[in-house]
Amino acid sequence: MNTEKSLYGSELNPGGLSGEKRHTRRRRVLLIIGLILLLIVGEFFRSNLYIQVEEIEFLNRDIPKAFNGVRIVHVSDYHNHGGGYEDRLVKKIREELPDYIFLTGDIADSIKTDIDAADSFLEKVSKIAPCYLVWGNHDFDLSQGDLDKMRKCCEKNKITVLENDYTTIERNGSKILIAGTDTEPDAGRAAELMRTLPPNQRFVIWLHHYPEDFDEIVKKTSEKNSTADLVFSGHAHGGLIGLPFIGGIYAPGQGFFPKYTSGRYNNGNSAMIVSRGVGNSGWTLRWLDSFHLVVCTLKSA
Repeated sequence: MNTEKSLYGSELNPGGLSGEKRHTRRRRVLLIIGLILLLIVGEFFRSNLYIQVEEIEFLNRDIPKAFNGVRIVHVSDYHNHGGGYEDRLVKKIREELPDYIFLTGDIADSIKTDIDAADSFLEKVSKIAPCYLVWGNHDFDLSQGDLDKMRKCCEKNKITVLENDYTTIERNGSKILIAGTDTEPDAGRAAELMRTLPPNQRFVIWLHHYPEDFDEIVKKTSEKNSTADLVFSGHAHGGLIGLPFIGGIYAPGQGFFPKYTSGRYNNGNSAMIVSRGVGNSGWTLRWLDSFHLVVCTLKSA
Protein backbone atom coordinates (compact mmCIF):
# COMPACT_ATOMS: atom_id res chain seq x y z
CA MET A 1 0.00 0.00 0.00
CA ASN A 2 2.70 2.44 0.93
CA THR A 3 4.51 1.54 -2.24
CA GLU A 4 1.39 2.27 -4.34
CA LYS A 5 0.86 5.65 -2.62
CA SER A 6 4.46 6.45 -3.15
CA LEU A 7 4.24 5.55 -6.81
CA TYR A 8 0.92 7.38 -7.24
CA GLY A 9 2.30 10.44 -5.48
CA SER A 10 5.44 10.40 -7.54
CA GLU A 11 3.30 10.54 -10.68
CA LEU A 12 0.84 13.19 -9.45
CA ASN A 13 2.95 15.71 -7.53
CA PRO A 14 5.69 16.30 -10.07
CA GLY A 15 3.04 16.73 -12.74
CA GLY A 16 1.19 19.26 -10.58
CA LEU A 17 4.34 21.24 -9.83
CA SER A 18 5.36 21.19 -13.48
CA GLY A 19 1.95 22.52 -14.55
CA GLU A 20 2.12 25.34 -12.02
CA LYS A 21 5.59 26.28 -13.22
CA ARG A 22 4.35 26.32 -16.81
CA HIS A 23 1.51 28.69 -15.88
CA THR A 24 3.92 30.95 -13.98
CA ARG A 25 6.32 31.01 -16.91
CA ARG A 26 3.47 31.79 -19.30
CA ARG A 27 2.27 34.66 -17.12
CA ARG A 28 5.79 36.09 -17.02
CA VAL A 29 6.14 35.87 -20.81
CA LEU A 30 2.76 37.56 -21.30
CA LEU A 31 3.71 40.24 -18.79
CA ILE A 32 7.00 40.92 -20.60
CA ILE A 33 5.21 41.07 -23.98
CA GLY A 34 2.62 43.42 -22.48
CA LEU A 35 5.31 45.70 -21.09
CA ILE A 36 7.14 45.75 -24.43
CA LEU A 37 3.92 46.63 -26.26
CA LEU A 38 3.19 49.32 -23.68
CA LEU A 39 6.65 50.82 -24.18
CA ILE A 40 6.25 50.74 -27.98
CA VAL A 41 2.84 52.42 -27.85
CA GLY A 42 4.01 54.90 -25.21
CA GLU A 43 7.02 55.87 -27.32
CA PHE A 44 4.77 56.19 -30.36
CA PHE A 45 2.63 58.77 -28.54
CA ARG A 46 5.68 60.54 -27.10
CA SER A 47 7.36 60.88 -30.50
CA ASN A 48 4.23 62.33 -32.08
CA LEU A 49 3.27 64.71 -29.27
CA TYR A 50 6.40 65.76 -27.36
CA ILE A 51 8.51 68.72 -28.57
CA GLN A 52 12.19 68.41 -27.68
CA VAL A 53 14.06 71.70 -27.36
CA GLU A 54 17.74 71.29 -28.21
CA GLU A 55 20.20 74.03 -27.25
CA ILE A 56 23.22 74.38 -29.55
CA GLU A 57 26.03 76.90 -29.10
CA PHE A 58 27.83 77.86 -32.30
CA LEU A 59 31.28 79.37 -31.78
CA ASN A 60 32.99 81.07 -34.71
CA ARG A 61 35.68 83.73 -34.75
CA ASP A 62 34.01 85.44 -37.73
CA ILE A 63 30.79 86.14 -35.83
CA PRO A 64 30.78 89.90 -35.11
CA LYS A 65 30.94 90.81 -31.42
CA ALA A 66 27.59 92.56 -31.76
CA PHE A 67 26.00 89.16 -32.47
CA ASN A 68 27.56 87.40 -29.48
CA GLY A 69 24.79 85.70 -27.51
CA VAL A 70 22.15 86.11 -30.23
CA ARG A 71 19.51 83.39 -29.96
CA ILE A 72 18.05 81.82 -33.09
CA VAL A 73 15.03 79.52 -32.95
CA HIS A 74 15.07 77.14 -35.90
CA VAL A 75 11.67 75.81 -37.00
CA SER A 76 11.22 73.33 -39.84
CA ASP A 77 8.53 71.05 -41.28
CA TYR A 78 5.47 72.31 -39.44
CA HIS A 79 3.11 70.76 -42.01
CA ASN A 80 0.15 72.96 -40.98
CA HIS A 81 -0.62 70.97 -37.81
CA GLY A 82 -2.86 73.70 -36.39
CA GLY A 83 -5.24 73.32 -33.44
CA GLY A 84 -4.05 73.10 -29.86
CA TYR A 85 -0.64 71.89 -31.03
CA GLU A 86 -0.08 75.21 -32.80
CA ASP A 87 -0.61 77.15 -29.58
CA ARG A 88 1.66 74.80 -27.64
CA LEU A 89 4.44 75.16 -30.21
CA VAL A 90 4.13 78.95 -30.41
CA LYS A 91 4.30 79.10 -26.61
CA LYS A 92 7.52 77.06 -26.60
CA ILE A 93 9.06 79.32 -29.25
CA ARG A 94 8.13 82.42 -27.27
CA GLU A 95 9.59 80.98 -24.05
CA GLU A 96 13.00 80.61 -25.73
CA LEU A 97 13.22 84.43 -26.17
CA PRO A 98 14.61 84.34 -29.72
CA ASP A 99 16.27 87.30 -31.38
CA TYR A 100 15.49 85.76 -34.77
CA ILE A 101 13.35 82.89 -36.06
CA PHE A 102 14.49 80.83 -39.06
CA LEU A 103 11.81 78.82 -40.88
CA THR A 104 13.35 76.24 -43.21
CA GLY A 105 10.44 74.99 -45.27
CA ASP A 106 7.34 72.80 -45.35
CA ILE A 107 5.27 75.15 -43.23
CA ALA A 108 2.29 73.77 -45.17
CA ASP A 109 1.51 70.18 -46.11
CA SER A 110 0.64 69.31 -49.70
CA ILE A 111 -1.12 66.05 -48.77
CA LYS A 112 -3.38 67.19 -45.91
CA THR A 113 -3.41 70.87 -46.78
CA ASP A 114 -4.73 73.48 -44.37
CA ILE A 115 -3.44 76.86 -45.55
CA ASP A 116 -5.37 78.70 -42.86
CA ALA A 117 -3.46 76.72 -40.19
CA ALA A 118 -0.14 77.47 -41.91
CA ASP A 119 -0.97 81.18 -42.16
CA SER A 120 -2.14 81.29 -38.55
CA PHE A 121 1.17 79.83 -37.38
CA LEU A 122 3.19 82.26 -39.49
CA GLU A 123 1.22 85.21 -38.18
CA LYS A 124 1.75 84.18 -34.55
CA VAL A 125 5.50 83.53 -34.78
CA SER A 126 6.05 86.78 -36.68
CA LYS A 127 4.94 88.64 -33.57
CA ILE A 128 7.69 87.01 -31.48
CA ALA A 129 10.83 87.97 -33.43
CA PRO A 130 12.00 88.84 -36.96
CA CYS A 131 11.43 85.82 -39.19
CA TYR A 132 13.37 84.55 -42.22
CA LEU A 133 11.88 81.79 -44.38
CA VAL A 134 12.72 79.47 -47.26
CA TRP A 135 10.21 77.18 -48.95
CA GLY A 136 10.34 73.37 -48.93
CA ASN A 137 9.08 70.72 -51.32
CA HIS A 138 5.61 70.57 -49.75
CA ASP A 139 5.21 74.32 -50.10
CA PHE A 140 6.04 74.11 -53.81
CA ASP A 141 3.68 71.15 -54.27
CA LEU A 142 0.72 73.29 -53.18
CA SER A 143 -1.64 74.79 -55.72
CA GLN A 144 -0.44 78.13 -57.03
CA GLY A 145 -3.33 79.81 -55.24
CA ASP A 146 -2.38 78.33 -51.86
CA LEU A 147 1.30 79.22 -52.27
CA ASP A 148 0.38 82.76 -53.26
CA LYS A 149 -1.79 83.00 -50.16
CA MET A 150 1.19 82.00 -48.00
CA ARG A 151 3.37 84.56 -49.76
CA LYS A 152 0.80 87.27 -49.04
CA CYS A 153 0.66 86.16 -45.39
CA CYS A 154 4.45 86.49 -45.15
CA GLU A 155 4.36 89.91 -46.77
CA LYS A 156 1.57 91.09 -44.47
CA ASN A 157 3.45 89.92 -41.37
CA LYS A 158 6.86 91.20 -42.52
CA ILE A 159 8.41 87.73 -42.79
CA THR A 160 11.46 87.85 -45.06
CA VAL A 161 11.12 85.14 -47.72
CA LEU A 162 14.42 84.19 -49.36
CA GLU A 163 13.75 82.61 -52.75
CA ASN A 164 17.29 82.06 -54.00
CA ASP A 165 18.21 85.44 -52.61
CA TYR A 166 20.10 87.00 -49.73
CA THR A 167 19.71 89.79 -47.22
CA THR A 168 21.62 91.16 -44.24
CA ILE A 169 20.80 91.59 -40.58
CA GLU A 170 22.46 94.36 -38.63
CA ARG A 171 23.22 94.91 -34.95
CA ASN A 172 25.15 97.91 -33.66
CA GLY A 173 26.67 98.59 -37.06
CA SER A 174 27.82 94.98 -37.66
CA LYS A 175 26.23 92.80 -40.34
CA ILE A 176 25.63 89.13 -41.03
CA LEU A 177 24.58 87.92 -44.46
CA ILE A 178 21.69 85.45 -44.71
CA ALA A 179 21.26 83.51 -47.96
CA GLY A 180 18.29 81.31 -48.74
CA THR A 181 17.87 78.75 -51.51
CA ASP A 182 15.01 76.44 -52.44
CA THR A 183 16.55 74.43 -55.32
CA GLU A 184 19.73 72.42 -55.81
CA PRO A 185 22.84 74.60 -55.40
CA ASP A 186 24.02 74.09 -58.99
CA ALA A 187 20.61 74.57 -60.65
CA GLY A 188 18.63 77.54 -61.89
CA ARG A 189 18.24 80.55 -59.63
CA ALA A 190 20.27 78.98 -56.82
CA ALA A 191 23.25 78.75 -59.16
CA GLU A 192 22.68 82.39 -60.10
CA LEU A 193 22.71 83.31 -56.42
CA MET A 194 26.05 81.54 -56.06
CA ARG A 195 27.43 83.75 -58.81
CA THR A 196 26.07 87.02 -57.39
CA LEU A 197 26.72 86.45 -53.68
CA PRO A 198 29.11 89.15 -52.44
CA PRO A 199 32.60 87.63 -52.02
CA ASN A 200 34.68 87.64 -48.86
CA GLN A 201 31.77 88.10 -46.48
CA ARG A 202 32.83 87.82 -42.87
CA PHE A 203 30.03 85.48 -41.75
CA VAL A 204 27.28 83.90 -43.85
CA ILE A 205 24.22 81.99 -42.65
CA TRP A 206 22.50 79.78 -45.20
CA LEU A 207 18.86 78.61 -45.08
CA HIS A 208 18.14 75.55 -47.23
CA HIS A 209 15.40 72.96 -46.75
CA TYR A 210 17.34 69.94 -48.00
CA PRO A 211 20.26 68.73 -45.80
CA GLU A 212 21.52 66.34 -48.49
CA ASP A 213 22.76 69.43 -50.38
CA PHE A 214 25.07 70.53 -47.55
CA ASP A 215 28.33 69.28 -49.05
CA GLU A 216 27.45 70.77 -52.43
CA ILE A 217 26.64 74.16 -50.88
CA VAL A 218 30.02 74.18 -49.12
CA LYS A 219 31.80 73.23 -52.35
CA LYS A 220 29.99 75.73 -54.57
CA THR A 221 30.34 78.68 -52.21
CA SER A 222 34.05 77.95 -51.82
CA GLU A 223 34.45 77.92 -55.60
CA LYS A 224 32.77 81.33 -55.78
CA ASN A 225 35.12 82.79 -53.15
CA SER A 226 32.24 82.98 -50.69
CA THR A 227 31.27 80.82 -47.73
CA ALA A 228 28.46 79.04 -45.96
CA ASP A 229 29.56 79.25 -42.34
CA LEU A 230 26.33 77.97 -40.82
CA VAL A 231 23.56 76.17 -42.72
CA PHE A 232 20.09 75.58 -41.27
CA SER A 233 18.06 72.73 -42.75
CA GLY A 234 15.18 70.30 -42.16
CA HIS A 235 13.32 67.91 -44.50
CA ALA A 236 14.67 64.61 -43.13
CA HIS A 237 12.16 64.33 -40.25
CA GLY A 238 14.89 62.71 -38.19
CA GLY A 239 14.71 59.56 -40.29
CA LEU A 240 11.12 58.90 -39.08
CA ILE A 241 11.97 55.77 -37.07
CA GLY A 242 14.99 55.92 -34.79
CA LEU A 243 17.07 52.87 -33.97
CA PRO A 244 19.35 52.85 -30.90
CA PHE A 245 23.02 53.43 -31.82
CA ILE A 246 22.03 53.73 -35.50
CA GLY A 247 19.65 56.67 -35.80
CA GLY A 248 16.97 57.30 -38.38
CA ILE A 249 16.29 54.62 -40.97
CA TYR A 250 14.87 56.64 -43.88
CA ALA A 251 14.82 60.25 -45.06
CA PRO A 252 13.48 61.75 -48.29
CA GLY A 253 16.30 62.72 -50.61
CA GLN A 254 18.77 60.48 -48.77
CA GLY A 255 17.12 57.07 -48.71
CA PHE A 256 17.78 54.41 -46.09
CA PHE A 257 20.15 55.09 -43.19
CA PRO A 258 20.56 58.78 -44.06
CA LYS A 259 23.68 60.77 -43.22
CA TYR A 260 22.02 64.02 -42.13
CA THR A 261 18.98 63.76 -39.86
CA SER A 262 19.33 65.76 -36.64
CA GLY A 263 21.67 68.16 -34.86
CA ARG A 264 25.03 69.57 -35.92
CA TYR A 265 27.31 68.39 -38.73
CA ASN A 266 30.66 69.79 -39.89
CA ASN A 267 32.39 70.05 -43.25
CA GLY A 268 35.70 71.86 -43.03
CA ASN A 269 35.02 75.33 -41.66
CA SER A 270 31.30 75.04 -42.37
CA ALA A 271 28.60 73.61 -40.13
CA MET A 272 24.99 72.57 -40.62
CA ILE A 273 22.20 72.32 -38.05
CA VAL A 274 19.35 69.99 -39.01
CA SER A 275 15.97 70.09 -37.31
CA ARG A 276 13.96 66.87 -37.15
CA GLY A 277 10.92 69.07 -37.71
CA VAL A 278 7.91 70.00 -35.62
CA GLY A 279 5.23 68.23 -37.66
CA ASN A 280 4.37 65.14 -39.68
CA SER A 281 3.85 64.97 -43.41
CA GLY A 282 0.59 63.50 -44.67
CA TRP A 283 -0.04 60.19 -42.90
CA THR A 284 3.53 59.56 -41.75
CA LEU A 285 4.23 59.06 -38.06
CA ARG A 286 7.36 58.84 -35.91
CA TRP A 287 8.91 56.44 -33.43
CA LEU A 288 11.95 57.18 -31.24
CA ASP A 289 12.02 60.47 -33.13
CA SER A 290 10.25 63.30 -31.29
CA PHE A 291 9.44 66.74 -32.67
CA HIS A 292 12.49 68.99 -32.57
CA LEU A 293 12.85 72.70 -31.90
CA VAL A 294 16.43 73.97 -32.18
CA VAL A 295 17.73 76.99 -30.27
CA CYS A 296 21.10 78.10 -31.62
CA THR A 297 23.13 80.68 -29.68
CA LEU A 298 25.85 82.47 -31.64
CA LYS A 299 29.17 82.93 -29.86
CA SER A 300 31.95 85.12 -31.20
CA ALA A 301 35.44 83.84 -30.37
